[in-house]
Amino acid sequence: MMQHRSMLEFLRGICSDVKVVQGDFDDFESPEHLVVELAGFKVGVCHGHQVVPWGDREALAILQRQMGADILVTGHTHEFKAAVYEELLQVNPGSATGAYSATSQEAVQPSFVLMDLEGGKATIYVYQLVDGEVKVEKIDHTKAAAAATAVTA
Repeated sequence: MMQHRSMLEFLRGICSDVKVVQGDFDDFESPEHLVVELAGFKVGVCHGHQVVPWGDREALAILQRQMGADILVTGHTHEFKAAVYEELLQVNPGSATGAYSATSQEAVQPSFVLMDLEGGKATIYVYQLVDGEVKVEKIDHTKAAAAATAVTA
C-alpha cells in the first residue's frame, strides 16, 4: 500500500515508469486497476479491497476475466498467495513489513515477490521471513496458450 504521494514521488525518482493502483487508504488518486503488457503476458493489477470476499479465488477470477489478464496481482490481505485458477495465475505478494491482516487469526509472515516473465513462462520468486530467516521459493507457471502451441508444434 503506497498511501502517501511522497513515496510515489520517491519511486518515480528511481524509475520514471512506475505504475500504481488505488489502495483503500491512499491520499492520491490512481486507477482502480490496470493491465500492463509485459513479455507477452497481460498482467492485471488491483489493490484487492474492491474484491469481495477479500482474497477469494473465484471472486479474483471474475475480475481477472473482466480485465483479460493472464496474471492477476492483488493485495489487501497482506498474506502471500499464488494459485493457478482456470489456467490463469493469481499472485498476492503479501506485505514486506508483515502488516496486520484482517483475514487471518495468525501473525502474517513478511513477504514480497519478484516476477520474471519470458517466452510464455512466468517465474515467481517468493521471499518470506520465517522464524527470523529468509526463505526463498520458486514457482514456475507456463502461459496456457504458449503451452498449447508448444505441444502442437
